[in-house]
Amino acid sequence: MMKALFAVIVLCFAQWALAAPEEIQVYLDEFNAPREWSLDVHTNYVPTVQTGAMTADRKMLRVTPELSYGINKNWEVAGYWLTSKGPDQANNSVLSDGVKARVKWRPDSSVDVQKNGSPWYWAVNFEIGKVNPRFNADQRLGQVKFIGMYKSGNWTLGGNYNLDRALNAGSALGTTSELDTKLAYRMGGSAEKPMSLGLENYSYRGAISGPMTGSNQNRMTFLAADFELAKWEFNVGVGRAFGVIDDKIIFKAIVGVPF
Repeated sequence: MMKALFAVIVLCFAQWALAAPEEIQVYLDEFNAPREWSLDVHTNYVPTVQTGAMTADRKMLRVTPELSYGINKNWEVAGYWLTSKGPDQANNSVLSDGVKARVKWRPDSSVDVQKNGSPWYWAVNFEIGKVNPRFNADQRLGQVKFIGMYKSGNWTLGGNYNLDRALNAGSALGTTSELDTKLAYRMGGSAEKPMSLGLENYSYRGAISGPMTGSNQNRMTFLAADFELAKWEFNVGVGRAFGVIDDKIIFKAIVGVPF
């Protein structure tokens, strides 16, 4: 009885905390060369929040630098620093929202995918972190992300299947799942510097077992463009959220900073 009651309390809190995540990205075949550093800055901005029929200003900006390093042809590591700025927190000042670290692995078949002429690519990403409870009631988190991609001509189809779980004791939510997909078409540019336009979909399926199975499902769909300018890489998009999530219209950008 007490466990079920605790689950309901966590569910209610989770509904309040559901918001646009700090990183809105479908992982494809990005991978640092051995001993290569890279810096990506993930940003998103939510102008308003909607709860039922009520709409109010939110003006929430989230900025997350990601510094990554290629260990060798099969392994890559990265660290994130989560920050946010909004009028409803600490007098609109920039706040630190936690840190995350990840390790990405790809097999030799994906390392040599272009050399072998294969249209398929796959990899696995492992992530752990500690975040501010106002964005997630379970502060210590772990994730396994399965990455797949298929390229044919100007078309790219990518998909990520994420399994997330709280690492702190006493969490009632258990393991949750999410399926992210991207379909993009190269409009111009070269193979090394393509300019593409496509759709990104982020479908959160909720807990995969237990009393909260299937609860809090939501989806975000973005129209996104990828391009490069003067060695700066950009992924920009505007999206709409559906389901149990208060942030409805979301603007996002990922900026790859040249070294």
